[in-house]
Amino acid sequence: MVTHKNSPLMLALADVETLIVENPLQAEPKALRIFSRAQQLSDAQAQLVSTMQLARIAWHLNQYEKGVKLCERVKQLLLPEFESQYLSELYHIYALQYWGLERFRSAHHFWNLAMEKSLVHNQLNLQIESLIGVGNVWRVNKNLDLSYSALSLAMTLAEQYELNILAGKSAILLSWVLNSLKQHALMLEVLGKAEFFLQEHPDLTWHAEIKDAKSVALANLGRFSEAELITKEMDQVTIETRGRLVEVHAPISKAMVAVQLKKFDLARKYLDEAEHVALRFNQIELLSELYWLRFELESEQEIAPAMLFYYKKYRQYSVALLRSRSIALGKDRCDLSVDILNYKAELLIGRLEAGAFNVNEGGFPAFREASIWLYACQRAQLEKNKVVFILEFKSEKELIAILPIVHALCQPQELITRFKKNRLALLVQLQKEQKDKMLDSLQTMLAAYPWWRITPKSSEPSVKLFSVCEFLDNKDSYLDKIEGYE
Repeated sequence: MVTHKNSPLMLALADVETLIVENPLQAEPKALRIFSRAQQLSDAQAQLVSTMQLARIAWHLNQYEKGVKLCERVKQLLLPEFESQYLSELYHIYALQYWGLERFRSAHHFWNLAMEKSLVHNQLNLQIESLIGVGNVWRVNKNLDLSYSALSLAMTLAEQYELNILAGKSAILLSWVLNSLKQHALMLEVLGKAEFFLQEHPDLTWHAEIKDAKSVALANLGRFSEAELITKEMDQVTIETRGRLVEVHAPISKAMVAVQLKKFDLARKYLDEAEHVALRFNQIELLSELYWLRFELESEQEIAPAMLFYYKKYRQYSVALLRSRSIALGKDRCDLSVDILNYKAELLIGRLEAGAFNVNEGGFPAFREASIWLYACQRAQLEKNKVVFILEFKSEKELIAILPIVHALCQPQELITRFKKNRLALLVQLQKEQKDKMLDSLQTMLAAYPWWRITPKSSEPSVKLFSVCEFLDNKDSYLDKIEGYE
């Protein structure tokens, strides 16, 4: 029998839902009892949802193989009438299990499937979750430009639709990508957004991660005294949180700051703390990282026996990490190549971006809302040959008249937005020798337009050329004039 979503069992499952993240051990027996009751009543929907919850609980408890088996069970329970509601989520849960098992190709494949199905069924939350997942796979595979693009889009999408938890989650992951790209000033800006998105979230793990990343960004910018203050704030937060990764990585970050401040004994203390926790949780990747830091620390003081000891430790765990990744790759049964997975993901992300952001003002496909256009500008900082043109008119009537002509200049991947009443902004790609040529062409086009037919006393509009970085450095002078920006 198929039940209504407000049946007693479905309402009981909604109560379990709130427990899954906070206390998965307590949620598991409750979900099992509801599953047994659903079997007795032949309640197909409750059986399906309770099994999906058990799979998610398995993921929270790091029982990934068990999670995959539960996903297989969900697949058997998934009747055709439930596919539109639950199939995307099932693919997402599959991907989480394979991510935990470090079978990244399978995780990528299932996040692609989740994104594809969620696009069909208009499930925005799962579109963003899948986007974050794919961006994370690209991050660990060192496809940093792709990861930056995907996570930036996820953050912007979530922010646009006020999904603050997803926006904060994607912002934190994006900040680590920016760290790898050595974009530490932008990393701080993104972490400021993460703090805003998660300011009212009760989970202290998020706040500890933000402070951890912030201390790294400040240290890399040479702002060591500020980084040290952040590490002191971290102490209080990390005492209260039980995030495994935070427990290990926070003292590593504090040690990095201490080394820069030449407080070597304090750095050793922090690294000893990190080592104790990492060994307890068998965090091979973090052990490799902290032993390398310990080697660098001993190198600062030229203590040869300690240098040799920690270098051997670093080699031991870096080889162990490569071995575990190789074993996971060997167990990965996904037949699709990385190139095919990447190609599929980029196509889906293109569809997602176009569907979510193309406001299609008057039927202009290159037109974007201002906040999305700004996101494209921020992403373009990492691309070569992108420039911004600002066109300023005397009235809105002039802007409306010229918009179709200016829009026609946009090539694929080039975007246009509208400022309030009298400004247009273009983000275009040009070779160095083409920039002045484009500026001259725009000025000539505007000079030739018969403005006198629109406003009798009209004067010629102005055009300004900026590099993307120049524009973003001065964007505050424009933001209050951008349509839709608050």
